[in-house]
Amino acid sequence: MICIILVAGHGILLEKEIKKDSSGRYTNLQGVPKALLPGVGGRKILTFWWDALNTRQLFSDVYLVTNADKYKHFERWATAHDFPVENIVNDGSTTFEARLGSVADFELVLRNKRVNDDVMVVAGDMLFQDQKFDLSQVLDYFKLKDGELAIYYEMEPSERTESRGIVEVEKTTNRISRFLEKPAADQTSSRLASVVFYCFRRKTLETFPQFLAQHPDVNSRVFGQYMSWLVNETDLPVYGMKLPTGFQLIGQVGLADYEKWLSFFSSKQYEQAARKVITARAYARIGLIGNPSDGFYGKTISMTIANFWAEVTISESERVVLTPNPLCDPTQFGSLSDLHCQSRKEG
Repeated sequence: MICIILVAGHGILLEKEIKKDSSGRYTNLQGVPKALLPGVGGRKILTFWWDALNTRQLFSDVYLVTNADKYKHFERWATAHDFPVENIVNDGSTTFEARLGSVADFELVLRNKRVNDDVMVVAGDMLFQDQKFDLSQVLDYFKLKDGELAIYYEMEPSERTESRGIVEVEKTTNRISRFLEKPAADQTSSRLASVVFYCFRRKTLETFPQFLAQHPDVNSRVFGQYMSWLVNETDLPVYGMKLPTGFQLIGQVGLADYEKWLSFFSSKQYEQAARKVITARAYARIGLIGNPSDGFYGKTISMTIANFWAEVTISESERVVLTPNPLCDPTQFGSLSDLHCQSRKEG
């Protein structure tokens, strides 16, 4: 499987406001691409993504597409973080007005690198709350479903649907029945927000040139519009996977929103780090008189011993795993009759 990281957006608002900021806190960030701005804990946003993608060698290749204006920044980052420089694709644009659009940038990598494999695509300038989420779970779920995959999350109360791609998901199949790009609040009751975090099958890659041919306007060549077209206008199945973490693209936000979301996600990480840990001991006990099963009717005289104990420590887990008991929770049956009898007996 291939992964493509999108960092070719020009996003001039945040860059302009950093340049105009008079506090002096952002002087060293003037001209820095959004994906290389500090994320949670001060580490660059792109570095978080690269660590998540590179940890378990889940991909045969990882490509990064950027613009000509910021190419040198990413070249230096790649050298410092052991990212193959030859895997950086330059889309040639130098201004916001000359941008290609995220879908055209994605399709450029497909052509330039002759990609012929399943592909995951993510936005490299996207903050995310949970710094430890496991990408292998996303890939396993994608392989389980015979369709494309879109990651979504439950929006915070302060977030507005007008700023997100909103999905409506069938509860039983997790298939996305409708994709709405930045809808008004009265257009849908869904609070499930899709982000630029998708998996596509190899055979679906041929739809990208088709979409671009139908949408010559650069304002339409964004992934929200593509996903809306794919879900609402084609027969290709697109499934959703909900992650228990928030995401925030900083591509088109200003300095105040960047500070707000960085502070919000930092506080969430602190809450995760401060999970409660409970430790308890059960001390050894010795019986002096009596036994629960004898003629004393369960009455005993016993005492505990202070220097012998069993100790257990429990803490919140990052995930919940339900493991069936091999005897009491069988998953295979000799016949329908066997299944029926077992279900009546054990439930």
